[in-house]
Amino acid sequence: MARIDLDLAHAYRPNPTQDSDYALLPLKMSFRDGGAYALLGPSGCGKTTMLNIVSGLLVPSQGTVKFDGRDVTQATPQERNIAQVFQFPVIYDTMTVAENLAFPLRNR
Repeated sequence: MARIDLDLAHAYRPNPTQDSDYALLPLKMSFRDGGAYALLGPSGCGKTTMLNIVSGLLVPSQGTVKFDGRDVTQATPQERNIAQVFQFPVIYDTMTVAENLAFPLRNR
């Protein structure tokens, strides 16, 4: 993994002028290599938007995403070499973590 530095904001509408115009308010965050992090917040606060920006599925309307100091804001998900596991509604307690992650891939 790499150090990830975010200095960004995102709005789905052009020219945001107030907080309510943003899907993700301006933020500066750093995630150190090897750290364990959790994103917590109510529905609609920007957690998924931020993850989509980090993984390259969405380009932020303002700011940059850097991996180990290298600007990857315009890089594709493939060029970033990062994965995002989407939430699915059921975790089976009879399966290991690996089996839970593999389950939707085997049953497509």
